[in-house]
Amino acid sequence: MSPDKTCPDCDVAMERMKLQGTDFGNISIVSEGPKEGFLSSIRADEILTPVPYVCPDCHRTLFYAEG
Repeated sequence: MSPDKTCPDCDVAMERMKLQGTDFGNISIVSEGPKEGFLSSIRADEILTPVPYVCPDCHRTLFYAEG
């Protein structure tokens, strides 16, 4: 994914930030594999990390899933 993210409200480049201080440890986004059919026995999980991007003007925060 491109590192250049633009705020939909301000049309300004958003800044990549880091999640910090969670009580749950690392936060991940997991895509589950197929549950039915021929490939149901094969696990094809994809684990992604949510990364916040913050607008320096309006402070709108958007999370993007990155591998």
